[in-house]
Amino acid sequence: MESVKAKRNFAVIAAGGLGTRRADWSRFLPKEYFPVQGRPGIVLLLEEVAELGNVRAVMVHHPYYAAFAAWASRVLNMPDTYDRLASTAPTPQRWPEVALDLIPQSGPYSDITSVLNADDYLDRPRHLYVLYSDNLYPGARPVASLGELGAETAVFARPYARAEAAHRGVLACDGDHVVGLVEKPDALTAQELEARHGRANLALLEGRARVSRAFLDFLHTYRNPDGEPKLSLAVAAYARTAPVRVLRADTPVTDLGSPLPKAH
Repeated sequence: MESVKAKRNFAVIAAGGLGTRRADWSRFLPKEYFPVQGRPGIVLLLEEVAELGNVRAVMVHHPYYAAFAAWASRVLNMPDTYDRLASTAPTPQRWPEVALDLIPQSGPYSDITSVLNADDYLDRPRHLYVLYSDNLYPGARPVASLGELGAETAVFARPYARAEAAHRGVLACDGDHVVGLVEKPDALTAQELEARHGRANLALLEGRARVSRAFLDFLHTYRNPDGEPKLSLAVAAYARTAPVRVLRADTPVTDLGSPLPKAH
């Protein structure tokens, strides 16, 4: 019989930034708490990851938000407290299968740092789901779909569109596997990618992934020769020697980091 730990899923919500693209109010409120469809984005993230069942999750936040995170941790883990104090009708907890810890990011700011912080905090699990806190996919199930894919390491992507390429990582694919990536290509580079690979073999990398223990071990030693510590570039480097699957879905994305969140 599998142990409880063997059956458990592990997830990191990468939220280590200061929301500088939204600096008008990010000094007061982390962007992942901005309301979407009438609820804070973090609630939608927790509902998404809860579909996996039996999840131990870590949200890695910027140290600036430490005091806010201490309050949020109580609220998110004990959602009935407000109803008791306000004498309102209780709302059932929507993510009973998720144990959530909030921890400050330690080390130089990057999405890789957030993932490695979570990996160490979770005692280096056999796999890890990665969720970027500023990307939401209303109506979609990216985390659950990655779990159903059956791949050791896989990334979530949307169909390629040249108009969006300059703001996303562009994946070059061979069937459903990653063979390369260009981060935020300009118009000329995007045209060259289309000519070399064909539009059907390109995809826009999105803010969800499922990564294996082997990938995480690779990430602990990864050093980008160009100096930019981005998780997307580490995925591309890993894909040169190990399979990385691509899960494509034609779904809108809400970017909480944009000046005005909107679906593309």
